[in-house]
Amino acid sequence: MAQLIIAAMFASIVGILVIAFLGVALARTGKKVTARTTLLSGIVAGLLVFMTLAIVNSYTVVQAGSVAVVKRFGEVVTVFEPGLNWKVPFIDQTVVYRTQEIVYETSDNPDASQADYTDYQVDTATDDGQQITARYTVRFRIRPQEAANIVNDLGTEPEVVEKVVKQNSRVWVRTLLRNYTASQLYSGDIREAQEAIETQLRSDFEKEGLDLVFFGLRQIGFTDAYKQAVENKQIEAENIITRKNQAEQAKYEKERAITQAEAEAEKQRLERIGVAQGEAESIKLKAEAEANATLIKAQAQAQANELLAKSLTPELIDWQAVLQWSGQYPTVYTPNGGQQMILPGDLFTGPSSPTAPTPTPAP
Repeated sequence: MAQLIIAAMFASIVGILVIAFLGVALARTGKKVTARTTLLSGIVAGLLVFMTLAIVNSYTVVQAGSVAVVKRFGEVVTVFEPGLNWKVPFIDQTVVYRTQEIVYETSDNPDASQADYTDYQVDTATDDGQQITARYTVRFRIRPQEAANIVNDLGTEPEVVEKVVKQNSRVWVRTLLRNYTASQLYSGDIREAQEAIETQLRSDFEKEGLDLVFFGLRQIGFTDAYKQAVENKQIEAENIITRKNQAEQAKYEKERAITQAEAEAEKQRLERIGVAQGEAESIKLKAEAEANATLIKAQAQAQANELLAKSLTPELIDWQAVLQWSGQYPTVYTPNGGQQMILPGDLFTGPSSPTAPTPTPAP
């Protein structure tokens, strides 16, 4: 309606200017012009201007990746899709919403951000009272089919970002991060907190006709005092680990020395056992060799005796006796009138070489 009033006022101003211009111009030339003619010229000029503005305002071009909600006298009548769309000039008003991804981002320097909507980082505290700052990113879409409800309930796209995206995200980030200790967030494992915030935002966005595409905690900031305390704690923990490792190393060295000593003792014991076994084996082999030699010698002697026994004949025995005779007859002892007895003599013993026997004189 305002556009109609503005267009009518603009056309009226143009018509008045035309009337004034024609009156002044014709008066200078000395031509006689009636007031009716001058007024008619101004009206025609104003109508032409008004019609031109009406034609220009009778259509709208909706860009790809967006929709336009049409309001007539404050009431939503339709939603324009991307392309050329016709509307009632000066009466129909359009509210354009992007259906592409829209990025809202918080940081310590919003002016340097390339996001569609920027804001400052969120200040909050952890469960154990540590002050922190949170920088995060939200990517979302406006549902085209919900555009009519959004324009009625929330307003324009910047108002949607302000009322839903900004307010809800900052509240949930500030609230839910209080459920975690500083050590949990400082370690960098913030997935659990991120998922908790994302779940709440997704539910809120769906109720308002938005789709949450992504939520991410980019950085959790801590005070310098806490960073220094954590660093000192980590240094002490590293020292404890180092001392523990040194103790373990000493224990290992001790066990290794004991193991080496036991191994050396076992080696010496085995060597002594080996030497003893070797000596015993040597003695055994020597005894077996001597026994075998004695056995062989005995067997040879037995065989020799056997051969010798087989070779002995009475004639050979007599001959050997003759060879061994010393030439002396045995002593004969005759008791009184008794039988003669031959006393032992050296019949079968004599010198190393045989000699001719010497007859013994008769008694």
